[in-house]
Amino acid sequence: MGIRLDWQVESEQSRIRPTEDPAALRRRQRARRQIALLLALLVSALGLIGALILWRLQYVDDRIRRDLLDTVSVEVTALRVGDFANYMAVQRSSSDYFILEQSQRFDDYQALKASHRVSLAGEVISATIDKQRARVVLEEIIDGVPYHVVWFYWRYEDGAASPQSGWRHVPDDLTFWGEEHTLTGTHARITYRELDRALAQALLPRLDEWWRRGCAALTCAAAPPPFRVEIVAERPKTVEWASPDPWLLRISSPLVGRARADLPLAPELQAEIVRLLAARLVRYVGGETTLPAYSDAAWLQSELAGWLAEQMDEQSPAAPPFTRSLIAQYGPGASLTLLAALGPQMTLDDALTALSGVAMPLLTVDQLNSLSWESFLQWRLALEPQLVTQPQHSGAFLALYDLQNVAAAGEAALRLESPAYAAQPVPQIVSVSIGRDADSQTYAYAETTRSDNGVTIPAGTVIWRLSSGTWKRVN
Repeated sequence: MGIRLDWQVESEQSRIRPTEDPAALRRRQRARRQIALLLALLVSALGLIGALILWRLQYVDDRIRRDLLDTVSVEVTALRVGDFANYMAVQRSSSDYFILEQSQRFDDYQALKASHRVSLAGEVISATIDKQRARVVLEEIIDGVPYHVVWFYWRYEDGAASPQSGWRHVPDDLTFWGEEHTLTGTHARITYRELDRALAQALLPRLDEWWRRGCAALTCAAAPPPFRVEIVAERPKTVEWASPDPWLLRISSPLVGRARADLPLAPELQAEIVRLLAARLVRYVGGETTLPAYSDAAWLQSELAGWLAEQMDEQSPAAPPFTRSLIAQYGPGASLTLLAALGPQMTLDDALTALSGVAMPLLTVDQLNSLSWESFLQWRLALEPQLVTQPQHSGAFLALYDLQNVAAAGEAALRLESPAYAAQPVPQIVSVSIGRDADSQTYAYAETTRSDNGVTIPAGTVIWRLSSGTWKRVN
């Protein structure tokens, strides 16, 4: 009998491996497969339920959208065939003013159809739904030109039995204009909302080019600060510099109304923007001096802005006639010379002295007649009724008259106290001639007309005398 050492016993024991019952192993594997199958079935069921829910939601969304488009179609068809009852049945608001406004809109469309070639096909360019409200952009074609209009709707849930349930045309919701975006250029930054994307994209490169050309024409000593533009959905429609921020230009969205679809930046809007940019640059280069609105200096500043607008954009109206006549007589640098001399107290005499070196009374009649005075004197005639309605500016009104002339002073006093004078149509100047009498007094004679029941008739001669550096009215 041999002796087995401990290490030999341990070695033999280490070679013994535990084994599992094959039947138990099969049972466990089968249980795992069953659990995996159940999980797969559960996931499939949840996926199917999710797909059904999404399908249902999509079906509901599609149905809501179809209902909206059907409502738009009914409304457009009513306009096209002149069915007032069906058109008004689509309108809904608690505001009586809106209902009256829509009634007037129906009449406007019928008048438009009678006087123009109008296509109201009801083509929907876009339809955006946000819960109960919706915004629809439609195309209209008038005389071959495509336009876009924006209509707003609300989905009422009064019950199936209610004739007013469903989508109805409601007052404009100008807060529902799309997400806000920003475009940044070299000199300008535009903030706009989604509906005005095409306008913003068309405008930005033009703003930078206009600003560059304007500064080049004025030989800006220092570059003006960048300016901002906000395209806003608001009424009344306007294009103006914001009063609190002189470098913020606010532009009402053309789609607040009827906007041309083929030209995101319509010529009329472009001309107005260029005019405002030009006026802003003129004020900046002129030292931001505040000029009284009724002064010669203010009128001269507006003349310079008109000249600059032409330099900035070749599509702008031609420079004002007076400025053109100054350039013709005193050379191409006349505008910059005039701008350099511009100040709150500047009179016409100061302006011409800066250009010619000779005071206005010493200029020859031919030299004075070579200048185009019609626009200045027309501005003066239009200024009178404005000042009459502003009692705080009575002194400015009287300053327009030759108070050294007793008859002129009496006439001015009577007109200042007459509301009827302010209500009269402003005479239109046809021509102006300058003359000088034996006492070396210089006069401007303006032939005028007025409209009487649509017929233009002569309205007499308005006379001004050259006094205190400007023209003073004498009759």
